[in-house]
Amino acid sequence: MRNHVFQARGVASLRDDPGASARRILDACVSSTLTFWIDDLSIIHGERPADIPSMVESLIMGTYGVGTPIEDIEDDLRAVRSERARSWIAD
Repeated sequence: MRNHVFQARGVASLRDDPGASARRILDACVSSTLTFWIDDLSIIHGERPADIPSMVESLIMGTYGVGTPIEDIEDDLRAVRSERARSWIAD
């Protein structure tokens, strides 16, 4: 029996400029709608919504497709940055 090993696709980094990351995210959506999450190393991963493992559900940033305004993605990136910064300061 084969074990399915999940391998996420790193698309960008939360540490990069939000505009540049948003463009990379949108470029990744050319062939299909993807759901993106950010891991503990600030790497942004994307996968088709049906293929998202349950272990990353709490890390999901959003689901985007070709028609998503880039400004919406940038806003989501900034919101995640702010949320993480608040948690780092509180720790």
